[in-house]
Amino acid sequence: MRAWLFLIGAVVITGGAVVSFVARGHEEPPVVEAAPQPTALPTPQVILVDVAGAVARPGVVHLPAGSRVLDALLAAGGMTGDADLLALNKAAPLRDGTRIYVPRPGEAVPAGAAGSTAETKVNLNSATASELDALPGIGPATAAAIVRARTARPFGSPDELQTRGLVSPKVFADLRDLVTVR
Repeated sequence: MRAWLFLIGAVVITGGAVVSFVARGHEEPPVVEAAPQPTALPTPQVILVDVAGAVARPGVVHLPAGSRVLDALLAAGGMTGDADLLALNKAAPLRDGTRIYVPRPGEAVPAGAAGSTAETKVNLNSATASELDALPGIGPATAAAIVRARTARPFGSPDELQTRGLVSPKVFADLRDLVTVR
């Protein structure tokens, strides 16, 4: 008889534990709210571009984002008859605030205008990681390191790539003429 009482007691205790476990399993999980993800700055839908030099209507033109130099030239009424047709890359993409200068034959493009030597260089203080990665000797890890370094302190000169230890002297020699700071 004792064995039966012991067995019944064990079943009652085990049953209570099972009921308790099952009841806990059906509790609502705590609500956890995710922190809002930081959003990137919105891409402008319209860009402003200053077109000057040998064009029909020099001035600031409004263009859709993703426009090319050719779009800006057309918005400025096209190039005049005395424009140097080969001086600009008409297929180059534009960004907000770009200045395009259409020279006449033999005239130099002012520094900072689209097509100038300074404009075609990669700006270390504003280039995307993928633009930096496209430079010779720069891979994704070095491009990310350059972005982190300029976030901490903007570059004062291209030489800082080497003095800050971001690239080797050999790599710097290969890209010295391809980068600038503005």
